[in-house]
Amino acid sequence: MDAIKQVIAVLLLLHASCGMAQDRFEIQGRIPSLETGGKIVLSYVNSHGKNALDSAIVKKGRFSFHGTTSFAHKAQLSYRPINSSVAKKEATAPDYQQFYLEKGTYRVKGKDSLSNATIKGTAAQEDFNAYNLLTKDLLAQFKDITARFSKVYYAKVKDTLAIQAIQAEARPVHARIEAVLDSFIFSHPDSYVALDLILENKTAVIDPATFGKYYDPLSARVLASFNGQRLTEKYEKAKQIAIGKVVDFEQPDIDGNIFRLSSLRGKYVLVDFWASWCMPCRAENPNLLKAYEAFKDKNFEIVGVSLDEGRAAWLTAVEQDGMPWKQVSELKDFKTGLAVKYGITAIPQNFLINPEGVIVAKDLRGENVEKIIASFIK
Repeated sequence: MDAIKQVIAVLLLLHASCGMAQDRFEIQGRIPSLETGGKIVLSYVNSHGKNALDSAIVKKGRFSFHGTTSFAHKAQLSYRPINSSVAKKEATAPDYQQFYLEKGTYRVKGKDSLSNATIKGTAAQEDFNAYNLLTKDLLAQFKDITARFSKVYYAKVKDTLAIQAIQAEARPVHARIEAVLDSFIFSHPDSYVALDLILENKTAVIDPATFGKYYDPLSARVLASFNGQRLTEKYEKAKQIAIGKVVDFEQPDIDGNIFRLSSLRGKYVLVDFWASWCMPCRAENPNLLKAYEAFKDKNFEIVGVSLDEGRAAWLTAVEQDGMPWKQVSELKDFKTGLAVKYGITAIPQNFLINPEGVIVAKDLRGENVEKIIASFIK
């Protein structure tokens, strides 16, 4: 984000902070089938960016809310009946609907339930309705595929051919969902909905080399929001481990001694973030082991950074997977200092540093682990 955009975002945030109480909303709902005395619960984000709850009693199918918020956030209306038999049914099939709440007036209209009601009122909600309409059929199709896949995959006797067939069926559907997602994001740079779609779908692992195409077009207005600030923070953290950056850190090793990454200066080092409970991480360990055996005598080392919480599980996994390289951990899960510093919220992740401590490659997987390392170590 350039300097001008930063200044605008800060000014907008300060303005919002001073005038939060003015971001008033009103919700008027009418769903005749809801019993009088039932409760509608509103889950939303208040003017201070905190999660909040409010409730209203249904009277002759009508309910209403008044309150304050800031910016636009995903909120939820849910119905809690007073009739015990209906309540029991609601426990297994809850009646609710998500929407975007911001300053303005909303109308909720339906016949039989909240989940089937229409919610209209503001620009953010219009964007949300538009995106849901674009993806409704695709998501329903993908949900059906996922259900069939789970049934086959978790069967006592696995049908490998059926699993492969369903996976092949899923790929083009998933690709179409991603295409619609990207198209909406790129065509709505001033939308709080687009901002949240980026946060929810594009930030598990941020590659600074490519993430700019999502971040840079966003308006200063949406970046000034609470979620906009979160996105900026995540992006800035990820930039610390971008290709070309020099990194160093300290972590306790298996014996409780402090290990410093720079103690391996002069070697190529693959820093691998993993955990014993992470099955994709464990699945990659044979690839790491193959690369380690190929290059361990050629100025190469691996450092495993575990995001485990339990020491026993960590050490057992190291032994089971036969990992002979340096292992370090604070045993604090994703609250590990390095994970917090670099914004690591999903694993596996890794990066390769050269003898000068500069990151030269990231997220090596499968056969590419050995191939990419070989391209540096001649």
